[in-house]
Amino acid sequence: MPEANTTVVAQKAHAGRASLSVLLATHDGIRWLQELLDSLGQQTLTPVRLSILDDASTDGTWELVRDAAVPEGQTTAGRQDANAGAVRTFERLLSMVDTEYFALCDEDDVWLPDKLAKSVSLLESSGADLVYTDLKVVDESLHELAPSMWHQSNIMPVAGRALVPLILKNSVTGCTVVGRTSMLRKALPFPPGVPMHDWWLGLVAACGGGIAPLHESTVLYRQHGGNEVGAARFGYRGLRSRLDRRGTRLGTYLRDRLDARLALIDGLQERGLMSRRAFLAWFYRRARLVRFLLSPAYVVYTATHAGVLGFGNLAVDWALTCLPLGSFSREETA
Repeated sequence: MPEANTTVVAQKAHAGRASLSVLLATHDGIRWLQELLDSLGQQTLTPVRLSILDDASTDGTWELVRDAAVPEGQTTAGRQDANAGAVRTFERLLSMVDTEYFALCDEDDVWLPDKLAKSVSLLESSGADLVYTDLKVVDESLHELAPSMWHQSNIMPVAGRALVPLILKNSVTGCTVVGRTSMLRKALPFPPGVPMHDWWLGLVAACGGGIAPLHESTVLYRQHGGNEVGAARFGYRGLRSRLDRRGTRLGTYLRDRLDARLALIDGLQERGLMSRRAFLAWFYRRARLVRFLLSPAYVVYTATHAGVLGFGNLAVDWALTCLPLGSFSREETA
């Protein structure tokens, strides 16, 4: 890094400014990217660094991010020759962070001006390892569809060392995350099969200093049909929409859902963050019929350890986990 930039970073730290890197993963996002970059430049808390990694874009995104800059900060940009996907791209970005805090950023959203300031303030006052926030759901033109994604998707924000609630339902949306870089020592590298980077980071934080929700919408969460995950309504219509968007059958979705949970649990256990005798680790490996027969025990366990999620979320989780719904494409083993 040039000497001039090193001096600027030091000056910001001495002035009491948060040492924070914004990590932006891009892939064919030229249509939305400029609005996102403009919103980063309007933050009331200026990040020390904007680190961009382009995931083999073919639409001119690389040419735009190559020349991007944030006011009073340093911008670095790199490009991957082959498409690796969002999870691996963010993993690589996180491995290069050298500031005290990091913030994750998606190319198709717009940040409200005080997003970073409020998130860092909560991170410092709570002592948590990770802060996440609500989002305002908008259409392609940024017209409001829902003032709160948490309300739309029946997401109950959990706080502290809320490990079991996060395994049952991920409440952490990546583009809202601000975290302590110190937690990455346990989070990196990502374990095999991790379904989404935000889910894994939330769990690791919950095993350390904990997580803290900011009960405000800090991001305009754009829905345009090509979202990696997107904002789904709670209930049958939301599930139907998710299946249609992925082009998959219910049985395949349920199998992938179980595999994702097991990948997360395996990763936590391998790093000594979760007991190898944990009930969920054992239960999720049972055959469908066994899970159905033991479902009363599952209900008691989840209600006891994750009651904060509420009756609706726990009932849906029980049905998708224990009832013999759909048909799997492969046999499960007990």
